[in-house]
Amino acid sequence: MTAAVEMRQLTVGHRRTIVLDHVSLALPKGAFLAVLGPNGAGKTTLLNAIPALTRFSGYLKVLDLEVSRLSSFARGRLRRRIGYVPQLHTRVDAVMPLCVREVVEMGRAGVRGLGRSLTPEDRKICDDVMEQVELDRIADRAFGVLSGGEQRKVHLARALAQQPELLLLDEPAGHLDLRWQEAITQLIGRLWRSLNLTVIMVTHDPRHLPAGITHAAILSGGRLIRMGTLAEAMDAALLSDIYGLPLRILETDGRYVVLPEALR
Repeated sequence: MTAAVEMRQLTVGHRRTIVLDHVSLALPKGAFLAVLGPNGAGKTTLLNAIPALTRFSGYLKVLDLEVSRLSSFARGRLRRRIGYVPQLHTRVDAVMPLCVREVVEMGRAGVRGLGRSLTPEDRKICDDVMEQVELDRIADRAFGVLSGGEQRKVHLARALAQQPELLLLDEPAGHLDLRWQEAITQLIGRLWRSLNLTVIMVTHDPRHLPAGITHAAILSGGRLIRMGTLAEAMDAALLSDIYGLPLRILETDGRYVVLPEALR
C-alpha cells in the first residue's frame, strides 16, 4: 500500500536540544494516525516536520515526494496539498474583523496563489465546505464573536477549503467544553470517512479520537515508543510508565478513556 507519510530516522533539534529523536514510521494513504504522549514528547514537532515547517535530518517522504530533495517552490506546492489546523488555546477576540466566509476563503486563497482572485469555482468549494461542517447558516457572521467551538470549526473548514490530501490536526478539541469536544470529535471522524482523507492528529486525550481510527503512535522524550493500533497503544502499563502515575483504561464502542488510579 502506498504511504502518505514515510519517515526514517527523522530527527529535529533546536539549538543543542534534540526534540525528535530518530523517529521512523509509515502511514498508508487514507489512514488516521493518532499521536499521543505527554507534554514535551515531540508531538507538535512531528506534525510541523511533515509540511517542512521545521528543519530536520533523516528521510521524509510526503505524498510521494521526498521532502529534502524539494526546492523551496516545490515545498510550497506540497503544502497546498496539506491542510493544517494548529493548536488553538483560546478563542479570538471580538475585534477580529473577518466574517466566517472570509476566514474559510483564506484557505482557498492559499491554493489559488498570492494576489490572485478567487474564481466562482473556488467560492463554491468554500460554500460546500461550510455546508459540510455546518457553518453555512453563520457564513456572514463576524468570526470574532463566535464561541470557541464554532471558531474551531471555522479553522477546520479553512483547512478543508484547500481540498487537502493530508490533514494535520493539533489538539483540535482541546480547551473546549464537553459538548464542543464531542461535536468536534464526531465531525473529524465523519469528514475523515466521507472525504477519504489521510489524517494525523495530535492529542493529549484519547476521548477526542473518533472510533475506528487505524493507527496510533506513542511519543515520549522525542522517541517513538510504540506504533500500532489504538488498542495496542492503550496499554495501561505503558502509559502509566510514560506519565509517571498509575492509570487504568476504559473502552466502549471503540472509544477510550484514561483515568488515574489513586496515588500511593
